[in-house]
Amino acid sequence: MRALIRNNSLICFFVLAFIFSWVPGFSAALLPEKYGGLAFLSTFGPALSALLVAGIVDGADGIKKLLQSLFQWRVKWTWYLVVLGGPTVMMVSAILLYSLWNHSFSFQNIGDWLLHFPEHVTALVLVFLFMFAAIWGEEIGWRGFALPGLQQAYHPLLASLILGAVWAVWHLPLFFTRGSVQSQMGFAYFLFATLGYSILYSWIYNGTGESLLMMCMLHAANNATVTYTMLFFAPLTREPIFSLLVLALFNGIVIVISKSTLLYRNKETA
Repeated sequence: MRALIRNNSLICFFVLAFIFSWVPGFSAALLPEKYGGLAFLSTFGPALSALLVAGIVDGADGIKKLLQSLFQWRVKWTWYLVVLGGPTVMMVSAILLYSLWNHSFSFQNIGDWLLHFPEHVTALVLVFLFMFAAIWGEEIGWRGFALPGLQQAYHPLLASLILGAVWAVWHLPLFFTRGSVQSQMGFAYFLFATLGYSILYSWIYNGTGESLLMMCMLHAANNATVTYTMLFFAPLTREPIFSLLVLALFNGIVIVISKSTLLYRNKETA
């Protein structure tokens, strides 16, 4: 059994991640009165799956390796700027693009926003902290376990797209959950966005020396800006093409500057 799991570790991980997340996730979505409290548990499906498979395949060393990168904070300071500031830059760019296209841009709007600047910053920080407290339940699995294996088998771009597609489908219960961010957007938009984010996440994961801490910060910051946009700039949610265009632009820049490698280095051949 152990040899079978070792030879099919990625498949086992994905299957278990869906089971551990979809059982409580769909239960909470379809029967919220009875199982609404289980929704939060679904977040930890990927981490539980990764730790279980890593433990079976590599024992305590496998689990230790996964958890160690959660505390890997020694990276170049520029990556902190990218991780914490990048999502905000993308959000502001999308809002400006939308405003210019619809001729709704005005300095008065900027002035009104600045008047409430402390409130907006507080909202972003609170959402970020909430997301950061739980997002490791995803990242231990997606980037900590799945991405390294996929990048060993496929080109980094293809590996990122495969993971992005799986990542998007994994969120399916949230599209049936009343009040969730996903329930307010179409799956097609979410899929394209997730594919794009997956490429950026791979670039940052590889560039930071596979730091899961940085990935958790990035994921939390990204979720915070998305939530902020839906709360304070709803038109952008109804017309997501502007966000997708900005995401595509950043993807293009990353692919070009990394020469499509996304900064990946195969440790076995390096």
